[in-house]
Amino acid sequence: MQDNVDVIIIGAGISGLYAQYRMRELGLSVQGFEAGTDVGGTWYWNRYPGARFDSESYSYQFSFSKELVQEWAWSEKFAGQPEIERYVNFVADKFDLKRAIEFNARVESVVFDDASRTWTVETQNGKKAHARFVLCATGLLSAFQMPPYPGTENFKGQSLHSARWPKEPIDFTGKKVAIIGSGPTAVQILQTIAPEVGELKLFQRTANWCTPLRNQPMTAAEQEEMKVKADEIFELCKRTAAAFIHDMDMRASTEVSKAERLAKYQELYERGGFALWLGNFNDVFTNRAMADEISEFLAAKIRQRVKDPVKAEKLIPKNHPYGTKRPPGEKNYYEAFNQDNVDVVDLRATPIVKITDSGVETSDAKYDFDIIIYCTGFQSLTGELMRIDIRGENGVALKDHWAQGPKTNLGVQFAGFPNLFAIMGPHNPGTFCNITRCVESNTDWITGCIRYVLEHGYKTIQATPEAEAAWTEKCHQSVKGMLIDEMRDSWFFGNNNRDGGVGQYLMYAGSVPSYRALFNEVAAKGYEGFEFRA
Repeated sequence: MQDNVDVIIIGAGISGLYAQYRMRELGLSVQGFEAGTDVGGTWYWNRYPGARFDSESYSYQFSFSKELVQEWAWSEKFAGQPEIERYVNFVADKFDLKRAIEFNARVESVVFDDASRTWTVETQNGKKAHARFVLCATGLLSAFQMPPYPGTENFKGQSLHSARWPKEPIDFTGKKVAIIGSGPTAVQILQTIAPEVGELKLFQRTANWCTPLRNQPMTAAEQEEMKVKADEIFELCKRTAAAFIHDMDMRASTEVSKAERLAKYQELYERGGFALWLGNFNDVFTNRAMADEISEFLAAKIRQRVKDPVKAEKLIPKNHPYGTKRPPGEKNYYEAFNQDNVDVVDLRATPIVKITDSGVETSDAKYDFDIIIYCTGFQSLTGELMRIDIRGENGVALKDHWAQGPKTNLGVQFAGFPNLFAIMGPHNPGTFCNITRCVESNTDWITGCIRYVLEHGYKTIQATPEAEAAWTEKCHQSVKGMLIDEMRDSWFFGNNNRDGGVGQYLMYAGSVPSYRALFNEVAAKGYEGFEFRA
């Protein structure tokens, strides 16, 4: 480990590895810190049954190396976690990135020294390093959280959290299993283990509009075709609003007949992935009548696929229309509830009172289980940053700077924290983005910013308070007029965070191309909104 370097990178997932590659291109020395035992980030920690991409594999992969694209072949249209983890390790080994990373090293504090204008980073296990720049590659959804139910520590069976799944296989054969939570992770786990369990109950607070993923193996011919078309695919992702291969229909839903709309919904439903969400008419995020129409279309599908009408009605969302939450991709999720041993408990009707030594107690029943699986989410976007003791100029703590909600300029820097960058922090379009596409774009911009600092002989760069306030307000306003703004209990607004949410929109709701254009505009103006010190 190096204790004096140019750049410290916190995290060794997709963004951390790419950031190291780009910093090395600048000729800078790098020290990475990673809490896990290996690279992967999200794809290291989330190894639960059924974990896989919800973006097409060939659109998620890194684009920075043509050689890398040609050397790797994806076995599935939507690759599973084991293959993704192998891919991330392949990338790290190919570019010799692991040698600069200290593993088993969760960062505890990041402290700026006003006199030397440098940062000191310390880990929980006593490692310490100093650097001029710090890049936080801590992810959007990485600070997992347990539910607030009393008694979680008393359960005598096996407790599992989806975000900290053990490397050893879990035998579900004949077991009585509870899944608490009903987001994309819960959907993937339930549909995967349902054929094995003795009994399975989903404890659901909010039903989700799940749509078919339509995963399938990639033939050798398809693998070669994707390599030939790689540049074309990456260019398509650059043009689309969310950097996926799905492009919006430029017509409004009101421009066509209902019959044409329903045919469109069916075609997108059959296509799978995020096609129905991101390839629909261009008013899908703003037209309530259209959202309600798609919701009815999907409700009919659920009623067709789930034979028990009572179960079906529980699985149909009643508190939000389609498109206002990131829709889970599924395969036979709804059919799993046709098994007599699989059921759903509506927590809005009968909330959980506590976890007991033998299982789960709701307001009207007690259930015994061998295994409880918590799919209870994350402290979104701000989580890992807030859990590190980050102190900028004059010892100001980031958690105090963000006491009324996160404040950033362009989602990458914070006033009073010189040379500290967040690659995928709050106030960028990451949640609606095909992650690797935004990771590359954000990291490239940060790289250009650091190059500018070095070439002009500056010591530091930081966001100005005025630019920070303006960008933060722009992000809050970016969601106005969208149906998402009606769903303020979602993690988009931080309101599911156990550490407290402030009800502010945590992202930038403009398109990824518009965000990239703003990046370019700011850079072209000599990094307007940032101040430099020599």
